[in-house]
Amino acid sequence: MNKNRIDYLTLPLALLGLSFLASAFFAFELSAQTDSQEAKKQIEILGADVIERDPNISDATRLVGNVTLGFGDAILTCDSAYRFDNGQFEVFSDVYIYEISTSGERSEMWANYAVLDPESELVDIKEGVKFNHEEFTIACPALTYGLNSKSVSYIQRAEIIEGDRILSSDVGVYSSLTDRLYAGGNVEIIENDDRILSDSLAVDRNDKTLLLFKQSVIDVNGAMIACERGKYDGASEQGWFAGNASIKDIQGLLAGDSIVVNRQNNEGQAWGNVTVSDSSGSMTVSGDYASRIKGTEIVKINDATSFVKLINIEKEDTLKMNCSVLEREQDLLFAYGGVVFEQGAFSGAGDSLSWDRKSDEIWLLGTPVVWSEQDEMTSDTVKMVLKQNKPSVMKLIGGANVLSPANDSLDHNISGRNLDAVFKDGKLNQVDVRGNGTVLYYSVDGSEKMSRNRATCAHIQMLFSGGSVTRITLLSNPEGRFEELKNGIEDDPLGKDDLQKRRERPDL
Repeated sequence: MNKNRIDYLTLPLALLGLSFLASAFFAFELSAQTDSQEAKKQIEILGADVIERDPNISDATRLVGNVTLGFGDAILTCDSAYRFDNGQFEVFSDVYIYEISTSGERSEMWANYAVLDPESELVDIKEGVKFNHEEFTIACPALTYGLNSKSVSYIQRAEIIEGDRILSSDVGVYSSLTDRLYAGGNVEIIENDDRILSDSLAVDRNDKTLLLFKQSVIDVNGAMIACERGKYDGASEQGWFAGNASIKDIQGLLAGDSIVVNRQNNEGQAWGNVTVSDSSGSMTVSGDYASRIKGTEIVKINDATSFVKLINIEKEDTLKMNCSVLEREQDLLFAYGGVVFEQGAFSGAGDSLSWDRKSDEIWLLGTPVVWSEQDEMTSDTVKMVLKQNKPSVMKLIGGANVLSPANDSLDHNISGRNLDAVFKDGKLNQVDVRGNGTVLYYSVDGSEKMSRNRATCAHIQMLFSGGSVTRITLLSNPEGRFEELKNGIEDDPLGKDDLQKRRERPDL
């Protein structure tokens, strides 16, 4: 054998018992290059059945049988490998890599093919790839492992399993040092009955938090959460979400520019372009701020020039309402601050309103006024009962007064202590005035002569048809007179000019 040149070398190391010499030789060769500060980590050959090299066939050294390589804390075993002059290794068949951290955590990888690059400290592995760190497993066609960074990255769709949770994504990076996974591209997480869809997210395995970076939908524990970015703690079921954010659950919808939720307490808050709706979706409320605490929802406005707006849709009829603050507690609604509502030709206004949606009973307080068609009704307190979202019964309690147009310039005027009104198909059908009732009624005959009927009575009954009075009946101790009007209209004989002045009907 020529001592100056080895053209072909075959060493059955196990037979000769010289594996430690080969290992030492190649360890020395690979660690010969050092920088001025410290020696670079190099890949060590810890074992192989055969090491051979034929320059006429390849410029690489071939390792065959029970190959074992070492790089820092990592150990690689495979059936065969090539070692190139630039220090890279190409390994084949039954590739297995394991590494134990200083804290005792074990990382493992399996594949059929890999390339080790000591310069970049990366391992590219392909074909039947599986990565495992503690109870965390990644399966994908190919991935790259950072020997120094202890991170795994993939650019082909992968499936990640941890307990009952399965995550799938097109790309991702996982660091075993931080226990955090970044995943992107059609991300899907399934855990029992829960499901998460996202364009981009991160999972922190230490504190069990989920970070959302792009459009995402979380279907968890009976709630559907949507957002463009956010953070969710799976253990406490709390989180914040922004960008067209919303949560929909058994209680209804809570949406805004940003929201915070607490699923365990069924609580939440929303800010900016807020929308709140009930579970049926028929009632929708919009405002600047909303709060859901202990089963109560409150919607407010921040701008004095705007309103909290409510829309309630049932069949063909729509009930609209404006106010400053709206509070909902199960089937009860409370509105405060300049309340205005409208339902078809029926509308009203007051300082505050309460609405029991189960019984469809509405109370309007604070100088309330109600309009039906062209009739205006006022009192100290108004109670209304709705039927199919239309007025059915209304009670004016204390200082009741009704103005009903006689013509373009005159109003019929009915007043008393209390007033009961009955509606048919949402239109005024009958009015009963009780207690100090007074009536001022105008009539026009065929020759356009106008007359006026003035009366007082303890009980007055009026019937309506098509929005006009058809009959007035004085039922108890009536007093009054009938007179013809000739040249103009004299002052209100009842001395109640202020009652004749109609209030301007608000426009929603």
